[in-house]
Amino acid sequence: MLYTETSFSQAIFQMFENLDSWLAENYQNLPPNAVKVYLFGGCAVHLHTGSRTSNDVDAELKKLDNLAFPEITIKPVFFRNERGLRKSLFFNGNFDTSLASLNPDYEERAIFLHQTRSKLVSLFLVSAVDLAVSKLSRFEINDRSDIKTLYEKELFTEQEFIDTANEALSYYPVRPDGLSFNIRQALDLIRKEQ
Repeated sequence: MLYTETSFSQAIFQMFENLDSWLAENYQNLPPNAVKVYLFGGCAVHLHTGSRTSNDVDAELKKLDNLAFPEITIKPVFFRNERGLRKSLFFNGNFDTSLASLNPDYEERAIFLHQTRSKLVSLFLVSAVDLAVSKLSRFEINDRSDIKTLYEKELFTEQEFIDTANEALSYYPVRPDGLSFNIRQALDLIRKEQ
């Protein structure tokens, strides 16, 4: 079950509907799926678990190879949460998957979520196990909590986590010894939940 009907999730979709409109206004004759968006971070955790929100969207944007956009403008979205509080959601232009601990097959496991009105943007949710593994490179308090929450919801098994993390380790560009340590720490964390 995905949490796509919350006000926060709807705000995420609205952000990329706005991108769809911007692309349609600024570029002529774009083909469908001109941009594929892969959601990571707190937004992805929310879509998988319904827990936690964020004020920014961590996402990887992949353009069709033959398309050259000098820039892409993604405007913030303002919305009201379930308690009626006004919230804002911004696109994190600094998010970079090249420094994340990622299994190279994450795109194949990603879940299709949404195609925008003009069909220029397709939105994908990174699988729960790939999302958990992506959090190993930073491994801050929020990241640990997210890994634990995803595991508690039974969205991946311990073995799936081990296999995916070890594959990511072999491609990790920075400090593989640090990532190995974080993998062991994460396994201790999820084993405590068994």
